[in-house]
Amino acid sequence: MSTVVFEADAQSWGVGVNLVVEPLFDMYGRLAVNDDGTFYPSDRFNIVYSTELSPETIFEEIKILYDASTFNMFSNSSDFGSAHGVCSFEVLSSAHAGLYSFDVELWGQRFSESENHPAILTKVAINIQVVEYDPHFTTALAYTIPSEDSTSSIGGGSSFDRPFVLILRYDGNGPSYNLAQRAVVDEYVWAGVAQKIPALDTMPQMLTPNLSVANFFNQTANIQFLAQGIDAKINPRQPILSVDGTSLHTNTLPKTFFWEPNTNHTYTWTPTLPITDQTSSIGSAEVMEWFDWQLSIVFPPVLNQEALLQVNQTLSQDDLLNYLIQQFNSPNGTLTATPLGSTITALYAHNKPIEKFAQEHGINKNQTLQCTTPLPLYFNTTERYAKIHYLLNPTVAKEITTQSFTDNLHYNLTLGSTRFGKPTYFQTNFTAPYEFYDKPFNATAYSWNPTHQTWNIDPTVNITASFKSALNFTQTDALLWALEEQTTDQTALEIAKTDLYPSNTQTFSGTGTIETNLKRTSPLYYNLSVEANKQQHHQQTISLQRTIQINFQTNQPYTLPLNLDPSSPLDVTILKDDTQTTLLMLNAPKELGGLTHTSIYLLTQPPPKSDLTAHPPDQLNLRLLKTLNLTTTHQPIQAPPDYTQNYPFYQYYTGSSSIFEEESTLGFCGQTQITLQKDQNLAAPTTQNTVWLYVEATNVWGTSFHQIISLQPYSSPKWETALNETAMYLVILIVIAIVLSLAVYAIRIKQ
Repeated sequence: MSTVVFEADAQSWGVGVNLVVEPLFDMYGRLAVNDDGTFYPSDRFNIVYSTELSPETIFEEIKILYDASTFNMFSNSSDFGSAHGVCSFEVLSSAHAGLYSFDVELWGQRFSESENHPAILTKVAINIQVVEYDPHFTTALAYTIPSEDSTSSIGGGSSFDRPFVLILRYDGNGPSYNLAQRAVVDEYVWAGVAQKIPALDTMPQMLTPNLSVANFFNQTANIQFLAQGIDAKINPRQPILSVDGTSLHTNTLPKTFFWEPNTNHTYTWTPTLPITDQTSSIGSAEVMEWFDWQLSIVFPPVLNQEALLQVNQTLSQDDLLNYLIQQFNSPNGTLTATPLGSTITALYAHNKPIEKFAQEHGINKNQTLQCTTPLPLYFNTTERYAKIHYLLNPTVAKEITTQSFTDNLHYNLTLGSTRFGKPTYFQTNFTAPYEFYDKPFNATAYSWNPTHQTWNIDPTVNITASFKSALNFTQTDALLWALEEQTTDQTALEIAKTDLYPSNTQTFSGTGTIETNLKRTSPLYYNLSVEANKQQHHQQTISLQRTIQINFQTNQPYTLPLNLDPSSPLDVTILKDDTQTTLLMLNAPKELGGLTHTSIYLLTQPPPKSDLTAHPPDQLNLRLLKTLNLTTTHQPIQAPPDYTQNYPFYQYYTGSSSIFEEESTLGFCGQTQITLQKDQNLAAPTTQNTVWLYVEATNVWGTSFHQIISLQPYSSPKWETALNETAMYLVILIVIAIVLSLAVYAIRIKQ
């Protein structure tokens, strides 16, 4: 229903005209007028008029005078020209801002006039203010929604599969930022790029000085240039590098220069390299791939001392640091050659438009990135904020990850409207990092089936596992911290908080196995609590608490193998065995539950049977020879004082710290070699020519597994035997010599 914007009337000699301006509804059902009564180009309104005549007057007609270059009157205006009517107008799209007058004249005749002819009985003017549509928007927040439910399948999608949000704030229209003048967003266009930074497979080469001993003594500097990330063809005539003005191409890299020490040189990496033979047309626009220079690594760092000394006569530590940072962040560099040599590496990122992934699957651009928020969006004094959701086509998202473009997705969005005379848009950007908000979790208790020689799920074990965010810092805290880093707008933050999920303790239970999704409730570190109850001849309860790290940068499952079956086989093989040394291979599959340590004992008496269940360790005569720890000692951790302020550093750059358990399992899984040096303790008993070892390995759940192996006994080396024999012969000769000497001595006495 129309609302009166304003009205005007005039009275003269009993004759009057009343005018009412009423805005019309736009195509979306909203009133086409601003809160302050002004109009934009293309807005529409009615002028409703009524007349009042005295008995001595006769109505002739109504005339409305207006600027026809600014307003257009519809031909279907109701009863226009009669004593009561409606005139419908539209502000032309080409209208200029200004105050425009509508003059309404009432024509008629007065009986008292000597000349009976029509004249203006009265008139009234009404002003219409037209303003230019020039809205101002701010993207208060942009983020990926982490709370979408992905529990329908084991292992939810990546952040590329999740909707991302733009929270827009309307700051007003025109140079005065007038909030009483509305704004509309009813269309958008977008462009997007997926980025791939290939694995640094030559990192050792990048961080190795290009040092030659001969060149060092010959006072020659070897400087090598490398490029990483160029995984597609570029124009062979396009140089990638310029060194002292000489152009180099990708097929000439790596390139080594031999320079005299203390000579100064310059180099420039090409910032952008288009990829050849990988363009396609979508409509009339080319979709191209290209490489972008990202950073330069110079190792060992080298300085251009001459350039530095031109700035400062003395070099401070800050000067050197700033120079090295600039060298890292700029494709241009200068250096002074040294005999130590250096390797200079440029890292390039491969950029591929998202449209191209869609084209490869026959998906048009309109179906690639969809706005799931109904448009249009209206903004005014009371409606200043709007949250817009965008969702990437799942087929396109999957193809991007399949092709390993999993560094970032960069979106550029242009939003606005063409309704108010001229196309009016504003641009905003969003970068979606590649990460996950949940991952598969599997906890399985294993037991050994000796009949079928297979590992089975142990149905007698009940498992309960709980995950709680460690360090008193949850994923909700981290997400809120990231939002607060973007804006101080409290209204926008309150809107964004509705997308955050609580980081509560997650508890899962199952018999034999648990298979579910673990939601990301911590940036990286969790307090894990596990309780396992084995119901068999007697109840056995095992409890374990650890601080672990779980990396959500990948979707690899977090596995938690358990084994409470001591009859499970231990696999120890002999790689080498002689009379001096034994080399053993311990093979620990995950089904053993993760080993913590292994011990090797000498059986001082031969085993009566190979069935260890009939002869437990406490009934055997054992002598400890060696214990090997297979995991690092678990230690309690303390959060640094600045952990909350600098959590990205602690979460992502200290994730490999040895004080945390590895991600895959709590204990050791895999293969390890054990060397055993033999001595007299491993000599064979007199009744046999074999020694027996009892190998015991214990997992994190306290279950021990055993195996008996036989070895050659210790014996002296051949050179030691020969030496002993020689010594014995010498002793015999000495004894004989002594006997002979005594005999000779006795004979002489008798004589």
